Amino acid sequence: MTKFSDVTAFRLVRGLGAGGARNPAIYLLICESASVETVEADLRAEAEVQLGAAIRVDTASDVLRNSLPLWHDGSIRLIYFDQWLPELVEAMDRHSALLVQDGGQLLLLGDGSTAERILKRAPNLRSRLTDVFRIGPGDLSRGLPI
Repeated sequence: MTKFSDVTAFRLVRGLGAGGARNPAIYLLICESASVETVEADLRAEAEVQLGAAIRVDTASDVLRNSLPLWHDGSIRLIYFDQWLPELVEAMDRHSALLVQDGGQLLLLGDGSTAERILKRAPNLRSRLTDVFRIGPGDLSRGLPI
């Protein structure tokens, strides 16, 4: 597997804020399945505190079933790949130019295997990625004993 830089929810949301509310961005975030709920909660909390904004979270299964409506408000959306859905990835690849055309910010969250598959099977989406990071729960203790 390719080695990607690590990021915390704090730093990622700080970067989103620095880019501006209507600055289109697509991030691919790699997270081990056991940490997904914690990472989602960290991202929501950081967005609320730092940006005064909410992150809309959907699973890939829900997006495939209900489609992802375009948004025009510059909001942040997170899609968690709860399972590998090649048809969704192919649709996102075909329509990658439309995903954040109006300033939205999209976070794609999946495990390492899913991320590798997305990078291999979606060249248009890959070319539009702002960055790819490994993300996990924030370690406030910095490894020090509590």
